[in-house]
Amino acid sequence: MSYLELLKLASPEATVVATALVVLSVGLMIRRPAAPCIAVAALGLALAAGAVALLPRQATLLGGMLVISPLTSLFKIVCIGLALFTVLMTTWEKRPRHAGEYLAMILLATVGLMLLVGSENLLMIFIGLELLGLSLYVMAAFDKSDIRSAEAGLKYFLFGSVSSAFTLFGISLIYGIAGTTA
Repeated sequence: MSYLELLKLASPEATVVATALVVLSVGLMIRRPAAPCIAVAALGLALAAGAVALLPRQATLLGGMLVISPLTSLFKIVCIGLALFTVLMTTWEKRPRHAGEYLAMILLATVGLMLLVGSENLLMIFIGLELLGLSLYVMAAFDKSDIRSAEAGLKYFLFGSVSSAFTLFGISLIYGIAGTTA
């Protein structure tokens, strides 16, 4: 498989990652109004939904670690739709602080969900869970002015670290018994 074919099959995830980087850059350049960040994030998610619609019906990529099927495409569109709803709901906040960083974390959590949806290997499931979890750890501790936010973020991080360790231990046991993580 060439790199161009790989990029074509992974275009929804790549689009959301590129959108997260652009939103982060726009958020750093334009401090106060959140509207440009929200517009870029919504446009990127719409492009990712279009990229999902253009995927082939059946395909595998990364050595069979990710699978594309009609069911995974449906759930990727559901994940993108929920992320779009979340992005559009940020317009309700009167004075959003650090909108670029917040929206970038939402987009990276969406990529983690999309990897989870299409994974067919325990290692890819773990990578998707970690990408989702790390984004949510940051979002739990996002309000720097509230001490409870930092406490919640730390507790969530510690709980997530312990559960990740147990997950890796379980994956190693499955690999030891079965000889594969597929």
